[in-house]
Amino acid sequence: MAGVDWEKAYHDLEAHIENIMRETSELVNNASPKLRLNKIFIEKENTLNVIIDATGDKMEYAIDLIDRKGKIETIKTGYGKSNTFNFDIPSGRYTIRAYAKEEKTNARVYDNKSVNYKKVTGDE
Repeated sequence: MAGVDWEKAYHDLEAHIENIMRETSELVNNASPKLRLNKIFIEKENTLNVIIDATGDKMEYAIDLIDRKGKIETIKTGYGKSNTFNFDIPSGRYTIRAYAKEEKTNARVYDNKSVNYKKVTGDE
């Protein structure tokens, strides 16, 4: 390959790689986290307390609380900014369907968790 200025070609390539690395760094650092429902935390006291742990960008959360025996109607909270929910419900067997969604994209994830809940009162 006669007539190639290898030194100039090397410096051009070096400058090009630097720009690629800068652009890649900006993309990685500005990327939103992948939407994921990590865990559903449940505390059983005198109320049933549910906390949704999820990863994503500008999240909203919702719960469907389903009585597996059909004694009470399904409770649907609708989406909101808080990831913590408190339910004053009778003792029973429930399925909790926890939802998390990104406000901007409306992409959502959900998971189910079963719970046997016995209401604890101050007399017990």
